[in-house]
Amino acid sequence: MKAYKINLFIFSIIIVLAVICYIFPSEGIQIGAIELEFPSLSDVLGQEEDSVEIPSESPEELLARRLAEMRMQEEAQYLEYFHENAGRIHFPNDNISLFDPLFAALDEGKHSAVKILHFGDSQIEEDRISSMLRSELQKKFGGQGVGIMPAVQTIPTLSIGQATDYEMQRHLVYGPTELRATDNHYGIMGQRAQLDTTVHIRFYPRPKISQDNPSRYFTRLQVWVGNINGSLSVTCEGITQQADTTQPGMQALSFTLPDSTVRTALTLQGNGEIYGISLGSPTGVSIDNIPMRGCSGTIFTQMNSQEIEQYCRQNNVRLIILQYGGNSVPYLKKESGISNYAQQLERQIKYLKRLVPTAEVLFIGPSDMATKVKSEMQTYPHLPMVVDSIKHAALRAGAAYWDLYMVMGGKNSMVNWVNSQPPLAASDYVHFSRLGADKIGDMLCKSMMLYYDYYKWRNQKEVVIDDSCVVNIDSLLPLTQILADTVIQEVK
Repeated sequence: MKAYKINLFIFSIIIVLAVICYIFPSEGIQIGAIELEFPSLSDVLGQEEDSVEIPSESPEELLARRLAEMRMQEEAQYLEYFHENAGRIHFPNDNISLFDPLFAALDEGKHSAVKILHFGDSQIEEDRISSMLRSELQKKFGGQGVGIMPAVQTIPTLSIGQATDYEMQRHLVYGPTELRATDNHYGIMGQRAQLDTTVHIRFYPRPKISQDNPSRYFTRLQVWVGNINGSLSVTCEGITQQADTTQPGMQALSFTLPDSTVRTALTLQGNGEIYGISLGSPTGVSIDNIPMRGCSGTIFTQMNSQEIEQYCRQNNVRLIILQYGGNSVPYLKKESGISNYAQQLERQIKYLKRLVPTAEVLFIGPSDMATKVKSEMQTYPHLPMVVDSIKHAALRAGAAYWDLYMVMGGKNSMVNWVNSQPPLAASDYVHFSRLGADKIGDMLCKSMMLYYDYYKWRNQKEVVIDDSCVVNIDSLLPLTQILADTVIQEVK
């Protein structure tokens, strides 16, 4: 074959490939289970692609800057933070006084109990995030204990150890469908254990929970039971209590323990359902950590409304924290699916607000999550849209919203969290490490306390002159009036 014919053939092939590069969809073509991709024209020609934008700040620097921006005293500075800072809490209709009833209840924590529920997916397993928030609030407002725990603890926590000599059958409102119950009685944790024999459970402190942490100690133990068949008794520290078989629904068997109790043991005997075991105190703040692995947060309407209402009423629940969305991110790729998911979450929030009208709801959105995009770890392409949709749904439902995605640093920030030393996130580019979770919990607490400080600033009744002199503003009003009258007389 002559040389010009060979060259013509080669150029023809190049032209055909260039046309295919140009017209072939960049996202590829799906044929059944097979996905076909073809390089773009820029890939073939070697044109430089836009580099992946990784935030220049380290996670530690970013969090330090976020915290520094909180240290404000003047109202103008408060308002600037509330309206502009990425670490702020978003409120429906910009109502920054939404949490005032919660703050008033916290102020009464020395004399009465106040409960916060923290529901979430696997991001809060092992008492992550909740433990830091609980510890800080208990130090400030009083209270002890780790709150409610399941009778069957499949995921150990770092706050308190739990061991049993018999693993009861359990049913879950989330997770594998084969674990569903035939009814909707799951208690407040969305799970229950079936007692049909004698079971011994003991609780003990974990080594990593410090001795100055109030969550380490407890003076009250409660066992939440229901659907008694025959009889059910609980024995703790030599005292036995029988469940009331004539009482319908859920009931709590309570035990008072000595001060500074750090370990105890239970004997459960009989036949019935165990919805959880609470370790706490009669007064102060208690935070229940309720993780639901694999859950998208759309299950509350499948739980018994009377049990939710009863538990929240008896425990004076004033804040419900919902932390969901991460499990749905990999599967939400179309705008219609994202919108539908946000609407489902909106329905769940409204349902909880209707059942517990005395509690406010704070929704914590998904963190940044990274996946491999053309050989590089980057933020899931649709994650910003998911975050925005959930945020607007939460605000429409009357809930506050904390944008964890932006708190971390926004797009591609998860890469920095994973690569930091020590790591603040796991190598799956989804979950926080224990250290990272503590930093998030600390940031959440400090953000809430900034709004609390502003609440106190707006309702200030006392002025501290020095360590030995505190003057009530109301007591100054008569003197102010006398001085004003004197000035008026002098002017005359």
